[in-house]
Amino acid sequence: MSSKYEYDPATVQSFFDNYYHDRGKMKWQGFYLSDHTAALNQQMKQIQHTNQLRQEQTSTEITKLLMQSFTYNRVIKVQLNIYDKNNEVEADLIGKVSGYDDDLFYIDSGEQFYLEDIRNVEVVM
Repeated sequence: MSSKYEYDPATVQSFFDNYYHDRGKMKWQGFYLSDHTAALNQQMKQIQHTNQLRQEQTSTEITKLLMQSFTYNRVIKVQLNIYDKNNEVEADLIGKVSGYDDDLFYIDSGEQFYLEDIRNVEVVM
């Protein structure tokens, strides 16, 4: 098979040795391999899970931050001590405290939670 393009094998090898940077993605005819995709998904899940769990705060700290949100109209991020079926902490609730009734708190996104279910509260802004 002849080609209209001429090339020097030494030049081609020099290009791959010095200039070409493989992105490390495994492909087969343009498709990602399913085992590679599964490994990437598992790795991403582990990264998100390890970054998600924050230090447990005392009820005094939690109450202080919730009252700051209510009084000064600040956005908070609330992490609950409620786990899903995979034993992972559920997603954070983000919003401003719009009201409370004894130990039941409401945020402006329509979510509600009890004081004893809170693991961590963080002021976002």
